[in-house]
Amino acid sequence: MFAEASAWDRPIRFRGGVGGHAGVLEVATRAEQYRVRRLVYAHIGRPCIRAIDAGLKPEFGTWGRENHTYTVNPRPWS
Repeated sequence: MFAEASAWDRPIRFRGGVGGHAGVLEVATRAEQYRVRRLVYAHIGRPCIRAIDAGLKPEFGTWGRENHTYTVNPRPWS
């Protein structure tokens, strides 16, 4: 699963409280709960860049890499 990583430890809400970005820590927790096999974070925002610079990592998932190609299993349930 690919997930956006604009926020780190708390959601970012859009103006007026409508929509926003989930925090990476929450996404990691939920992905594990739903038994996601592989999680790659993309659209990495400033809060996550600061976390990376501080040596922090989510408990589940990996940071996406620019210009990297990802292969998806065409039959994920087999």
